[in-house]
Amino acid sequence: MKKCFFRPVLFLLPFLLIVMLGISSAHAAAGKWGTTMEEALEALKLKGDVDDGEDIYTVCAACHLPTGWGDLAGTFPQLAGQHATVLIKQIADIRAKNRDNPTMYPFAIQIEGAQDLADVSAYIQTLKMNPDPPRGPNGPLYLLTNLRKDTSKNSLDVLEGTIGTDNFKNLKKLEEKRFQTEEAYLKAVSQAIGPAEMNKYKAELLKRADWGSDLKLGKKLFEENCVKCHGDHGQGNYKDYYPVIAGQTYLYLIRQFYWIEIGKRRNANPDMVKQIAGFTPLDMRSVVDYGSRFEMKKGDWKKVKEEED
Repeated sequence: MKKCFFRPVLFLLPFLLIVMLGISSAHAAAGKWGTTMEEALEALKLKGDVDDGEDIYTVCAACHLPTGWGDLAGTFPQLAGQHATVLIKQIADIRAKNRDNPTMYPFAIQIEGAQDLADVSAYIQTLKMNPDPPRGPNGPLYLLTNLRKDTSKNSLDVLEGTIGTDNFKNLKKLEEKRFQTEEAYLKAVSQAIGPAEMNKYKAELLKRADWGSDLKLGKKLFEENCVKCHGDHGQGNYKDYYPVIAGQTYLYLIRQFYWIEIGKRRNANPDMVKQIAGFTPLDMRSVVDYGSRFEMKKGDWKKVKEEED
């Protein structure tokens, strides 16, 4: 029978927000890219108990949902179907301060040992992935979003210093609303802050809200830069900790891509940092949109231990 027990699991909610996606682009190496934390190395040798992992995961469902699909805006990524090895590595990197997240670090270090780490990672891997994940637009998209209030070039919060607090407050009414054409977007902006202010800041408003992509360009970039490590259909590689990107939320992937570019994701593979140095914002959006449209196949995962009740 399934074990039922109470444990101090307050760490899990924030902890699962940060373990997701160590996007990378070359074979694993020692140091910051490799997994050196003793607990992680032990967890990687253990068989994760899916039943116990399910008990641990319960409190995480508030943000990542019981399905593990995360949210439409990419605030909380899809965890379902991620390689257990990737999850273990990312947790270990946060604990070793190889991946920066000061808010989450105090919670991540409360993990109760290698077995629990293996268990919850194994359970997450067994969750069925979203069959219709939030993909990119394959064309124009205008969207004012904060992406968890990060400092990316496209963040809504970046606009406040340019357009002023009053205009910013009015534009907040349009947050997360999607517009497929420039005309529709500018019309909504004009109604929110007035035609004069809209025209005054038109160029900046268009630049910050541009989330459009080009799948043809994305395909080319993916085949030239990503296949070696992330696979021909975004399946990643559980042996070398390369994450599944197939079916991941479009906006979440863009945020991680940008964080790697600016060095905020310190545990990213150095070779990827070099690879994407010349990528334009359109390049980033396009390759992410293309890569997230893949679907996993049978045999892409390393099996985890599952026991019938």
